Amino acid sequence: MKKLLLFWVMFGVLVSMSSSVLAVDQGLEVTIGQDIHLLITPDTVDFGTRVPGTGYSALNGPITFDATGSNVDVTVTVSAVTGFPFDSATLLLDGDSTPVGKSWLLPCKTPLTVCTYDVASTVPTLDIPAGASQGNHVGTITYTVTGPTPL
Repeated sequence: MKKLLLFWVMFGVLVSMSSSVLAVDQGLEVTIGQDIHLLITPDTVDFGTRVPGTGYSALNGPITFDATGSNVDVTVTVSAVTGFPFDSATLLLDGDSTPVGKSWLLPCKTPLTVCTYDVASTVPTLDIPAGASQGNHVGTITYTVTGPTPL
């Protein structure tokens, strides 16, 4: 009888211990900010050795803009072109002789999960004016990269 009583007491203790386990939910929240990654290639646009003339294509073009890794729509705008002969309306991007202000929109294709992007590109050509001095000439294209205005 004592064994039976001891069994019922132990069983009661086990049942009471197992019924004290509770499930509790905890909420999760995060605010993800803008994250813009932009790869512009090639690093240097090379037109090679040329004589004065028009319509010279880059040897390593086109220029490409890849926003993979970003999480918003990305806009790339040419804000300046410097260095002779590039800065005097002789550098053309897709045939446009006024590259400053030219822009490309790289939209986020799947804004509710992970953004994917198409790579944008432009074909650079160079006109070298008659009488241009010989030698190596360097210049720079400066881009302004922006995302949407934060809310």
